Amino acid sequence: MSSTSTETMSQATSSSGSQAAGDGKPAARKKLTLAILSLSAFVIFLDGTVVNTALPSIARDFSANNSVLQWVVNMYSLILAGFLLLAGSVGDRFGRKRALTVGMVIFGVASVGAALSTGSTSLIAMRGLQGFGAAFALPSTLSIITDVFPREERAKAIATWTAVGSLGIVVGPALGGYLVDNFQWSAVFWMHIPVVAVAIVGTQFLQVSRDEHKVQLDIPGAALATTGLLALVFGIIQGGETGWTSPLIVGSFIVGGSLLAAFALVEIGSSHPMLPFEFFKRRDFTGSFVVLMLLMLGMVGVFFFLTQFFQLVQGRSALVAGLALTPVAATMMMGAGFATKAVPRLGPKAVILVAGLIIFSGMAVFSTIEVHTAIWVPMLAIALFGLGAGMAIPTVTDSIMAAVPVSKAGVGSAMNDLSRELGIALGVAVLGSLVASLYRSDVKDAVSGLVPEDSAEIIGDSLGSIGSVTADLPPDTALAVSEAANQTFVDALNIGFLAAAAFVGVAIVVAAVMIPRQARSTQVEGDDVLDTDNTSPRATVLVSDPVVSVAD
Repeated sequence: MSSTSTETMSQATSSSGSQAAGDGKPAARKKLTLAILSLSAFVIFLDGTVVNTALPSIARDFSANNSVLQWVVNMYSLILAGFLLLAGSVGDRFGRKRALTVGMVIFGVASVGAALSTGSTSLIAMRGLQGFGAAFALPSTLSIITDVFPREERAKAIATWTAVGSLGIVVGPALGGYLVDNFQWSAVFWMHIPVVAVAIVGTQFLQVSRDEHKVQLDIPGAALATTGLLALVFGIIQGGETGWTSPLIVGSFIVGGSLLAAFALVEIGSSHPMLPFEFFKRRDFTGSFVVLMLLMLGMVGVFFFLTQFFQLVQGRSALVAGLALTPVAATMMMGAGFATKAVPRLGPKAVILVAGLIIFSGMAVFSTIEVHTAIWVPMLAIALFGLGAGMAIPTVTDSIMAAVPVSKAGVGSAMNDLSRELGIALGVAVLGSLVASLYRSDVKDAVSGLVPEDSAEIIGDSLGSIGSVTADLPPDTALAVSEAANQTFVDALNIGFLAAAAFVGVAIVVAAVMIPRQARSTQVEGDDVLDTDNTSPRATVLVSDPVVSVAD
């Protein structure tokens, strides 16, 4: 190793010395920090799923079709994904504690606005504002963990953060179901407020955490990334309804692709990129990023329709629909605990491969679902999802965070969150559009001769509209229409489950090829690896698997 390189590593280590400082923190202070950060992540993740069981009620109140419901879910994830990198840089520059506080305040205000919405347009707008606040808060939680906990403690801390945050994901449907059944759909947003208040107060006890170097903010990059994603997802969601060859849809794909291409060019040419492409030269980082995105795409796309299956097809209450998803909580905890012990022995590749196969087996169970399938069958598949996700998510998260310098923990955390949120947004958009398109095109033939053509169009827009169409029909005819529509929806669901399984299969292949056998034994050090002008020497990284290096 050259003297210059050694000097660079020393400077990088001292400049990011907050990690070392974290080693001396009393255990109680670290536990309090982890509790506050995990609670903040909990409410942010909760918001991504708690609305699912409220979708049928929202559809009835606002006369919303499937496309509108997809936007109610997706606007949150899209804005969150679009601003994550910028928000991570803001936290690195101005302080992660400050970014967390501001983000939680915005999130709380937007939650009040969502609860008071009087139409689908205002609700979607408030969901976007929630995502904007979450974009500032979420990267700060994980980057502070990276800053406070030394490498040997971080895997356990991240596993705890993942478990608590994931608990928000899995309890969301049940909690939302209870609130919808006993109050109104707006209650799923009102209940955020006390949790947000506790989190905001708790942030005041956190230590100051920031990058000591001045981080340049990439506003043009954020604008290009967000608008490009919105245009692309708009085309995916609306394509089935408007027509895939319509000028509007074709134009949205062209605009979205062009804006994302422009974003890539801006980032490559920037001396201070929002998206550090240098990260992707590290095989463990790239592999973990792609695997996490694909796994979330497959799983979340399935969950989007499960609550509708339970409520609209099987006629179960919102609470029962939510409770049917709760097995994922226990099995996810089990999976996370197993991963914490297994990764040091077996390595991340083996753990992720096993996790992927478990999730894939859950997809296989889902593909057998019929209209009158007993509830324990999808619950079994959900339990398998949780076990696999609990093993995979903390493992890939730790791999991502270990592959970036501590001084860039905010950007690294944002990249991890970006991967997850892109998977969520694309899962709802791609699988949602696939199922909706299949249902819309087939249900018209299924109910042909039973209802007029205009009524068939209404049923095709939303399965939840059957009641309004069949209200004045003879009982036998109404039953026939309902059974035909339900069977058509389930047939479309089964194809959607197979598509989700395909994405999980690709994730398994990527993991087999790109995830290293052993985790990094030390944190990546130095900011010079992020220089794009190539004037600074590269830092040497000590890893336990020689095939993983900065040059990979």
